[in-house]
Amino acid sequence: MTRAGHEALGRGIDHVRALHSLAEGLHPEIDRRARRQFLLGEHEQAVFVSMNAIEVRVRGLSDLGDDLIGVDLMNQAFGQGGSLTDPNAVASEREGRRALFAGAYAVLRNPAGHRDVDYNDVAEAAEAVATASLLMRILDSIGNSRTV
Repeated sequence: MTRAGHEALGRGIDHVRALHSLAEGLHPEIDRRARRQFLLGEHEQAVFVSMNAIEVRVRGLSDLGDDLIGVDLMNQAFGQGGSLTDPNAVASEREGRRALFAGAYAVLRNPAGHRDVDYNDVAEAAEAVATASLLMRILDSIGNSRTV
């Protein structure tokens, strides 16, 4: 039996599928921060550090101070007149991006910052990390458009 087969027997096929889904295409920064925790079975921590990376990147791109955190940071950075708002986008898309970042932060990062979260569904944890990866790619796009 292969190593993957032994792992599937020990941890379950859902765990192996989740690891496989994370093996391809994660943003390098999210991969660097979350993969180790995920491989150790620390799924809550993997999601937490992924979303923390988003907060740090938003703060850096927006030049907003350290006193603004979490959902408030996302709302200000992506809200009307925010430094990460695309003035050329239609209003509904600007609002959608703000809601996406604020909502993802509120749902994925905040619970783990305030209480124990148990990701019983390893696929859900992998998808949460993948969501952070997508958000980081959006931030890359914003950062790249500023340097052009």
